[in-house]
Amino acid sequence: MDSYGLDGVSEGVLHEVTRRTPGFHAWQDPHWPVHCHHAAAFLGEVGYRELAAHPDAPDQLRQDLRTDGWYDAAQLEQCLTHIGEGATTMLFRCTHLAYVDAS
Repeated sequence: MDSYGLDGVSEGVLHEVTRRTPGFHAWQDPHWPVHCHHAAAFLGEVGYRELAAHPDAPDQLRQDLRTDGWYDAAQLEQCLTHIGEGATTMLFRCTHLAYVDAS
């Protein structure tokens, strides 16, 4: 099975993602984001319009692309706005968020 970049997660989480979770096909080596020491939930493949509905996601992609060497802001935005036209984004969300509501 391909590596999903699940470093730092428990064996149970690794088993869940690699054996029991529907995956996705990637052009490059697949990467499964980890947050809170747990695998994020895969929401699906999206284009720019769907991605823009989740404001934190494009911001994270901008940060990741800058880390990968995309320093030209105009080129980076051109890339993001054309997602879905030859490039696809895999959308994930963190599964461990909670808050307390008390009177």
